[in-house]
Amino acid sequence: MRRIVTAVLAITLLAALPACAQQFPGIGDDNTSSLGSFKIQIVPQFAGMFAGCPGFNNPILTSPTMYDPFTRVGRSDALLDGSAADTNGVAVGTAGTTVSEGMLSAPAGYPCYGDNTCSSGANTREIHTEVRSLKMANLAGGLPVVRAGLWYDNANQTTDPPSKISPGEVESRSGPNGAPANDLPGSSFFDIFVRVDMPACANFPGATVYNQVPLIVKNPSVNPLPPKVVYLHDQSTVVPILFLNANPGKWNANDILGYFVLAGHGVGFTNSQSDVNDFNTYMSQQKVTCVTTPATVGSAPSPKANAAGRQTGPTQDAVQPAPVPAPSPAPNPCSTTAN
Repeated sequence: MRRIVTAVLAITLLAALPACAQQFPGIGDDNTSSLGSFKIQIVPQFAGMFAGCPGFNNPILTSPTMYDPFTRVGRSDALLDGSAADTNGVAVGTAGTTVSEGMLSAPAGYPCYGDNTCSSGANTREIHTEVRSLKMANLAGGLPVVRAGLWYDNANQTTDPPSKISPGEVESRSGPNGAPANDLPGSSFFDIFVRVDMPACANFPGATVYNQVPLIVKNPSVNPLPPKVVYLHDQSTVVPILFLNANPGKWNANDILGYFVLAGHGVGFTNSQSDVNDFNTYMSQQKVTCVTTPATVGSAPSPKANAAGRQTGPTQDAVQPAPVPAPSPAPNPCSTTAN
């Protein structure tokens, strides 16, 4: 009995220890699974169509939890922040997608977000990444479905290469000239371009919507790769979501349906009840505020320097000017809460 108790205590203590530092793996793919959900603030013009829809608490539409058993994320070999490889681009994953620093829009404060235990800057080791395949479907069956990477162009079959990629980066928290053995944990983000196939409900006939400005999802500490963490989009950036196709008499192509006010991507999460509960609990704890509908038409964000001093900007040449807030409107409390 004493041996059993000792063994249990040892396992418990080991489980409580933080993950050890690790080196970035070489170029390749991480095959994993993921959960996801989102909240969209519907603009007043279209809010009436959603009255009576599941998950709609005016003006917020909350998605059900979605699941993808075959998420694939590509990664590059390690490189140094600010190096020629960083600027010119490196091959990512088995697909060999070229991802350069100029293709990335880093979140404000990246990579350390004010954490004094983290260091960054030129000559810090990092890797470039890509959400290569993502197709998250409603756990209960049917729509909505969120598509990115190889699924971006067609809901029924993959397209290689896709017309939009979703690149990203993991930068070591060990700082300039850090030892490879200390690459991880790292700070990570992705610039996600999605198409969302939304179901018909109430007076809404269903539609496919998309974003032209990157949906930036981030996590400040990932370890190992692939991790089991939630990447979160918050309201540090405001991302409009637009109708892909026209529905005459109801909307035009590229009309703004609303704005992402929250999105979560639980990488490494399965569809087990415990994982679903953990993911849903985490998402329910995130504060949601509404944004003031912009009165003017802006354009895609201009490149700007992130915390490491690098220039970041909208992903891919294919991003065209879109009716987006410029500058991003300050959030105001919602009159109703949709948790």
